[in-house]
Amino acid sequence: MLDIENFDQKFREIVQSTEWKKLQEAYNGAKNVFMLGHGGNMAIADHAAVDSSRLTDKNVICPGSAVTVTSLISDTSFNEWMKEWLSQRSRVLDPSECLVVGFSCSTTGESSKTLVNTLTYAMDMGMKAALICSQPKEDEVPGLITVVQNALYYHTSELLSLGLTYELVHGAGFKCPSIAQKARDRKFDTLGIESERSSENVPPGLESQLKNIAIDFDGVIHTFDKGWHDGTCYGDPIPGSLEAIKKLAQDWNIIIYSSKVLPDRPLVNGKTGKELVEEWLEKHGVLEHVSEVTHEKVRAQIYIDDKAYRFEKWEDTLKFVEENVK
Repeated sequence: MLDIENFDQKFREIVQSTEWKKLQEAYNGAKNVFMLGHGGNMAIADHAAVDSSRLTDKNVICPGSAVTVTSLISDTSFNEWMKEWLSQRSRVLDPSECLVVGFSCSTTGESSKTLVNTLTYAMDMGMKAALICSQPKEDEVPGLITVVQNALYYHTSELLSLGLTYELVHGAGFKCPSIAQKARDRKFDTLGIESERSSENVPPGLESQLKNIAIDFDGVIHTFDKGWHDGTCYGDPIPGSLEAIKKLAQDWNIIIYSSKVLPDRPLVNGKTGKELVEEWLEKHGVLEHVSEVTHEKVRAQIYIDDKAYRFEKWEDTLKFVEENVK
C-alpha cells in the first residue's frame, strides 16, 4: 500500500504548531487570500482557492489558468510572473487585509525561488505571507510564516497541503460539508451514498472494519529472538502462524501491525520497515491473505500480541506489572 507517512499524526502535529496558529490567525483576519504554488502544488492552490471562496466569505484566488501564467511569463520572465500577477490582482486592495499563501514541495530550484520571492514581495507591500512546505527552505525569510510538514514524498506533502486548506476554512468558523449531507440537501437519495447513520461500534462507512482481526508481527508471526539485530526481518515463521493466517482470512480481514512499520524507522538496505514486513509475508506465501500492514492500532474485534495483557480491572493489572514487568 502507498506510504503516506502517518498522515493523521503529521496533520495533528502541524495544526498544533506555533507557526500554524499564526497562519490560522492571519487567515481569519484576511478579506483577500491569494494562493500560489509551483508544479503540482499550483493545482492544489487552485483547488483550495475555489473551495475556500465557496465555503467562506473571503475573496480567495489563484493564477490557475495556463493563459494567465504563459501571458505573464511572456510579458515579464519566469522569475517575475508570480510577482506581476500578485501586483495586478492586489492593486486596488488594502494590503493589510491581504494574505498570500504559497505551497511548495521542492526546497530548491528556480520555481521555488520564484514563489519565495513573491511571498517576500507581498510582505514588502504590507501583506501577510505564509509558506506551507514539505521541508525547511535553505534560507529563512524574516517575517514569513513557515509551516513545515516534514514530509518525504511529494504525494504526502500535496495531500497534507490540500487537507490543511480545509483546516483553515474550519478554523475560521466555516463549515466543510459532508458528502452525505450534500446528497440529502439535493435529494439525490438514489446515489447510494452512505447516510450518516450511526453504528454501535464504528463510525458510518467503516462497518467493514467490524471484520478485522489485528495480529502483531514480531513474536507472533515472525520469530524475534535476536531483537532489533540488523533491522531486517531475519526470523522464521512461528509454528502454526502461516496456517492460522490463511484460516482466519477466510472469515476475517487480517491486519498485521508492528513497530517495524513506524515511519520514523530508518531505512534498512534502502527499504522501509513496511516493505521489509510485506516482503517477508510474500516470501512465506501469506501476503495475499493480509488486508493491511500498519504501525497503528486499528479497529479490530481482537488483538493478538505476545506482549498483551488482558485488562479486567486495574488492581489486577498493577499487580501483574509489579510482579512480571522488569
